[in-house]
Amino acid sequence: MNARLKRPLLAVVVSGALLAGGLAVGTPAFADERDSATDVASILADEPTPSDPASPTPPPAESPTPDPSDTTSPEPTPTDPVPSEPAPGETTTPASPEPSVTSPTPEPTDSTTPPASEEPSTPPTTTPPPAPDTQKPTGSFTLNTGAIWMGQRVTLTQGTIKDNNPVTDVKRVVSWGDGTTSTLKAGQAPINKQYTVAKTYTIKFTVTDKAGNSSYTSKTVKVTKPGTWKPSAYNVWPGQKLSFKLTGVPAGTQKIWFDWGDGYKGWIAGKNQTISGYYYHRLNGGLIKGKVTVRATFYNKYGASSALYVTQINVKTDSWKPTVKVTKPAKSTSAKAWRTVKGTVADKGSGTPYVYVWVSRIVGSKVYCYTPQKKWKRVYTQEQYNNCAGLSIKPSKGKWSVKLSSLPKGGTIYVDAITWDWADHQSKWSSVKGKISKS
Repeated sequence: MNARLKRPLLAVVVSGALLAGGLAVGTPAFADERDSATDVASILADEPTPSDPASPTPPPAESPTPDPSDTTSPEPTPTDPVPSEPAPGETTTPASPEPSVTSPTPEPTDSTTPPASEEPSTPPTTTPPPAPDTQKPTGSFTLNTGAIWMGQRVTLTQGTIKDNNPVTDVKRVVSWGDGTTSTLKAGQAPINKQYTVAKTYTIKFTVTDKAGNSSYTSKTVKVTKPGTWKPSAYNVWPGQKLSFKLTGVPAGTQKIWFDWGDGYKGWIAGKNQTISGYYYHRLNGGLIKGKVTVRATFYNKYGASSALYVTQINVKTDSWKPTVKVTKPAKSTSAKAWRTVKGTVADKGSGTPYVYVWVSRIVGSKVYCYTPQKKWKRVYTQEQYNNCAGLSIKPSKGKWSVKLSSLPKGGTIYVDAITWDWADHQSKWSSVKGKISKS
């Protein structure tokens, strides 16, 4: 086989037609009976002419054109091929016809496009993945104030949130600076935060998108305790006078609610000042003993502070009873000597706030008592006598005295005194009398 042939050319005669390379062309005439023609046909049948892409394919052989001068009628074209007759004296073996092939399968050549199944597949066209989101969202917030008192609340309001994706997907977290946090929603109303310890807090507002990008802004709020209190004493007896000096009241203070710690409370002015008082009975009853805690609540335009600790006062326990004595005048028969009634009082503990004195007089069958209005009043029954009010006399340096008006002569005068100390201890009665015989 000729090595330069690219593809075999099968040529057979089928039903009077020459199939060359799968194309039907006219069958050449067999008038040429040369030996060479037979040999050529035999060779060509064995090695068909290649189809060289570099050389044009020769046109198929055409039937010879009959000579017009030739009057011999051409022989009819046989239906089946007729082998060439041999020359005289030469014996030839006719070639066996090759089997008919109707649709030869061409062999591939270098220039032939390979079958579709063997061609390299082209990757499908796809949309490239989006670039990763690295843009940080931004957010802002405002505070209603940067300075408050202990117990007051600061108000935080969300500002504008910006991101390259929907801002409704942005997470918003507030760190209050005291270890607590709050997660806010888009469009959430302002939120309040109460601080009860005096210090400066840093508030952070962090925004984070779905890709994990985040940023934050921060502000500080200063929390203080308003005012400075100084008590006159820390250990007192019941009834002992105690004062509190208040300084350092901030500007803008509107009023102060003062709590003594024994149930008694009241408003004082929102300014520097000194207030005084004492401890005795609690508002709901019972003698005060031991420690009490004093507190104060300040008010300004941001509302109330906490009930701020002022101090702790210890109310000492009194275990002693007081004593009281009425002094009898040296000239007890003279009315003039009784016009000022005197006596003494003593107590080792808390002291006595008052000495209570009852003055009465009996003239014959008539009984009189001396009223706090400084008048003599006649009584007619024992009950009326028992209901006579005593005189409350405030002692000074262990002494007490009271003046009587219009004491006439005649009859007998009676002076009875008793006292209680601030610890509710009662003294014994002290009584004197004198028969007045002269003015």
